[in-house]
Amino acid sequence: MLKRLTSNIGLKLLSLLIAFVLWLIVVNYADPIGSTSYSGVRVELLNGDKLTEKGKVYEVINNTNVIDVEIRGPRSILETLSYENIRAVADMEELSYLNNVKIKVYTNKSNDQLDSIWQSRDQLELSVENLKEIPMTVNIAPTGEPAEGYVVGNITQNQNSVRVSGPESVVNTIAKAECSVSIAGRTNDLSTSADINLYDKNGNIVKHDNLKTNISSINVGVEILPYKTVGVNYNISGKPAEGYKVSAGPVADRREVTICGRSSILNGISQVTVPSAEISVEGESESLTRTLNLKEYLPDGIRLVLDDESDFDGTVNVSVTIEKLIEKEISVPIRNLMLSNLPDGFDGEVLLLTDGEGGDGGRRLVNLVVKVRGVDKDIKTVDGKKIKGSIDVGEFLESHNREAEDGIFQIEVDLGLPDGVETTEKYYVDVRLTKITDL
Repeated sequence: MLKRLTSNIGLKLLSLLIAFVLWLIVVNYADPIGSTSYSGVRVELLNGDKLTEKGKVYEVINNTNVIDVEIRGPRSILETLSYENIRAVADMEELSYLNNVKIKVYTNKSNDQLDSIWQSRDQLELSVENLKEIPMTVNIAPTGEPAEGYVVGNITQNQNSVRVSGPESVVNTIAKAECSVSIAGRTNDLSTSADINLYDKNGNIVKHDNLKTNISSINVGVEILPYKTVGVNYNISGKPAEGYKVSAGPVADRREVTICGRSSILNGISQVTVPSAEISVEGESESLTRTLNLKEYLPDGIRLVLDDESDFDGTVNVSVTIEKLIEKEISVPIRNLMLSNLPDGFDGEVLLLTDGEGGDGGRRLVNLVVKVRGVDKDIKTVDGKKIKGSIDVGEFLESHNREAEDGIFQIEVDLGLPDGVETTEKYYVDVRLTKITDL
């Protein structure tokens, strides 16, 4: 059997070769019909600008701009075609009232020699709506926190607005245009380019193929400044009307503020001072409140650090309480009046004249009757028995340029009244000085 197969092997191989050549000749002569499939052919849209010129914008829906194609024709023709030769087009001028456009498929060569072209879809489906364009302010949103002891100062940008255009339904969802800039851990100023993002009311980025902006980014500068907290000093000026007094104040709803600025300026500031002229009580007979803005009293180059979580914007209310003065008569026991600063070598005693009664020659120690005044809360607690007065003999002699000697001197009494209480006039007592003699 093996000998039969291997005998005349050359003739047998030659026969196979001749048969194959004859088959090729027959095939090439007959050129039989075949088919070739192409998947994922993208449909080209024509005359889309015609809709745009009418203020419309369109979007392909349901992925109808991608189709499958099968071409039937002579094998010799099919073998010359590739994806680049397949054209699928949809002319927007043929848009139907249902927003569909017929898809036409052909080849850009040998198209008239093909038997047929099959396509998986013959209609392009579109969503068509009005084109809307709006201007939007571009906000800068620093992210992160500067290094400890630093805050964000002024923020600058080379563009403040952007024009947004796209489908009306999409544009209507946009709530803000914003650029995010990271300042985490910074101690110096930042200058950078930042992309513009569009957000809806929930903070989600809005994206759409037909959504466009006239600019995509802007240049941003962010100051990073040192800060510190200082006190606020409030002063008042003027005098209330006659018979009235400032009993309390100035009282402000903010006694400290945090300020920031360049170190060269900030280091020289220990407090913020509100000029006294801003809180004048001149001629007033009723309590008053002044509303001031602390920003007005900051040095150039210094600004307030405002807390986003509070409603403080630099405005403070400062109140001053003004009350009518009430007069009262009190009796201070003479024993409560103490002599001080007696000259060396002299003794002293306080003498007060009575109305002549008492049987001791018209002189005896009595109470000192004093008229005082103050606002109600201060004057009602004054008790003459608790007043401790002082009589400075040395100061009297010095101010009157007198030498100490035996005799009686009329000297003013410092009654040591509580804060807010004053006498209506000056009060004097007789002081007898007696030279001390050695026994």
